[in-house]
Amino acid sequence: MKREEQTWDNEGGHMSSTAGRIVLTHDEKLPFKVILSHQDEQATEHEFATMQECEAFIRRNTPLSAPQSTLYDREAAKDEACPGYSNENDGRR
Repeated sequence: MKREEQTWDNEGGHMSSTAGRIVLTHDEKLPFKVILSHQDEQATEHEFATMQECEAFIRRNTPLSAPQSTLYDREAAKDEACPGYSNENDGRR
């Protein structure tokens, strides 16, 4: 087990959180705070020194989001394109 993983043991109920957000505080030593939302409980707050630590903590303590559709993340085939649309002029006539 990695050294940083050893500190994960006391994070309080893995995957019991529904969402997490990061806020900036005025504390010099721990300037970032994670606020975890829980379904049936009050939100919990956890302070960290870096934004990366906050992001990793949220990833470990919240479920993965649902897969997003990639249907519109690709170029349309020429026969599917709208009439009058041209990729050459970036969609402008």
